[in-house]
Amino acid sequence: MEIDKQAVGNRIRQIRQELKLSMEKFGKLIGDLPRSTVNNWERGINLPKTETLHQIAEIGHVTNEYLLYGTQENQYILEMLQKKAGKLDPKIEGLIVDELKQAGLVSEKEMDRMIEFFIINLIPPTEQDQFTYQCIDEKKQLYLGSTKFGKEAQLYLHHDNQNHILHILPFTFSNFSVDRLLVYLANQESYSYFGKHLPKELGEKVILLYSINQLTGDVRIAPLVYSKETASYQYTEDNLYLLEQQYLYLPFAMEIEKERLLNAAYPQSK
Repeated sequence: MEIDKQAVGNRIRQIRQELKLSMEKFGKLIGDLPRSTVNNWERGINLPKTETLHQIAEIGHVTNEYLLYGTQENQYILEMLQKKAGKLDPKIEGLIVDELKQAGLVSEKEMDRMIEFFIINLIPPTEQDQFTYQCIDEKKQLYLGSTKFGKEAQLYLHHDNQNHILHILPFTFSNFSVDRLLVYLANQESYSYFGKHLPKELGEKVILLYSINQLTGDVRIAPLVYSKETASYQYTEDNLYLLEQQYLYLPFAMEIEKERLLNAAYPQSK
């Protein structure tokens, strides 16, 4: 949803007038800003910086989203949420919208990260989240993991039979969250969504999970070991020896490094 600068300017003007302040005094209240800056906001020439927007919203006792999008703030958040997670239970949607509004986020990037957090931790998996597997190269022991009843590829898997390691890499162009996969693996109740249809020879193997850290842009390889006691996967410092080069699967390591370089060269603007 595109931000209407003129509409934002009108809402800023309304806040200023309700406070009965001149442009000059309003600018000083916000952060010793000149009258011309306030005038440019109100005329819709440009938008306040993120920090300044926070201050204006706080002074006006409104949310940042209201300041940016007016009465459409809920719809804007719902559109972002549904774009990432699809149609959800209305109660869960309402909870997430309320949490996002209370957090007072301004940028799309901030909201996107928080929505991702809720998808990972709050939204329970459904039948369509169940993974199914297909061997695509028997010689290389390469598998494809898919959701949505086998229609949407999400993961590459490689079985290192010699070292008894299952290597996992996100499928090219997949937007499936690796952090959500970590929740599946580390939780006894949700592990079945990953492991129920896993070929028997791949079950309960040590896992090396290759991904990109979305906050730092760095390559992240997580070593996970299956615990029969908890019937799930665990990450401990004792597993770090698995990050030694001899245990890595070079094609996956090279692929994730290529993705890191591509992201660094062409960062996504949000």
